[in-house]
Amino acid sequence: MPLLRLTNTEIAFGTHALLKNADFQLDPGERVGLLGRNGEGKSTLMKIIAGNILPDHGDIWRQPGLRLAWLEQAPELPEGTTIYDAVAGGLGELGQWIADYHHVSVTLAHDDEQALNKLGELQQKLEAHNGWHFQQRVETTLSRLELPGERLVDGLSGGWKRRVALARALVIEPEVLLLDEPTNHLDFESITWLEEQVLEFKGAVLFVTHDRAFLQKLATRIVDLDRGRLVSWQGSYDDYLRRKAAALEDEANQNAEFDKKLAEEEAWIRQGVKARRTRNEGRVRAL
Repeated sequence: MPLLRLTNTEIAFGTHALLKNADFQLDPGERVGLLGRNGEGKSTLMKIIAGNILPDHGDIWRQPGLRLAWLEQAPELPEGTTIYDAVAGGLGELGQWIADYHHVSVTLAHDDEQALNKLGELQQKLEAHNGWHFQQRVETTLSRLELPGERLVDGLSGGWKRRVALARALVIEPEVLLLDEPTNHLDFESITWLEEQVLEFKGAVLFVTHDRAFLQKLATRIVDLDRGRLVSWQGSYDDYLRRKAAALEDEANQNAEFDKKLAEEEAWIRQGVKARRTRNEGRVRAL
């Protein structure tokens, strides 16, 4: 059963149509690479899938209660919070408990009875909601992406904000993970770690990237956004390149054959016009 489905989806900005009767389906376990020229509508499609914008036309279906996380190109983070809080915050109330436990334990003094009681309450909540698993995931993700948990998000560069948003998306273990240029601003070791995380991920992934090595290693299917249409190609990126090249060659041959026939038809029409003109001139002379 699919996780989500788009049917007859259309959206345009002014007179420029980005999607034309486009169909798309995402199944569990898939890792789909979304390709298309710049400005073709890849980010717009991501926004529709994430529920951030609605299409002009078409149906969108998602599994009830579907957990979805999206790494945007320009993510927005809650200001005035630490990186630790921002990453854990993706877990909702559980994330707040994890962040509170972290801050209380870091600043705890042995003779602070109120803080000790608070810590005990938080421990009970975390134990009852599998919180230790997610606490470990938060801290491991921060470490692997080299994010200083106590630093404030205010004033972070665009690259660092993307790292924080990536960590936030990964820790919640969603069923659908949307990644828009996830390797931007990451070093080689961080990209390798991200590849491992995506390969181990049990849900479905839809990602946009210009990193061809990342694409080849991860994609199980390629979806090509071309002139408003979505074309699906099963297999790896290399498989897609071979099959797309063959399809383009077939299209070129068909166009050449059409142009040849069109030229023949035009020649036949011109000959007919010339013949009719000759007959008419003969009739004029006869008169």
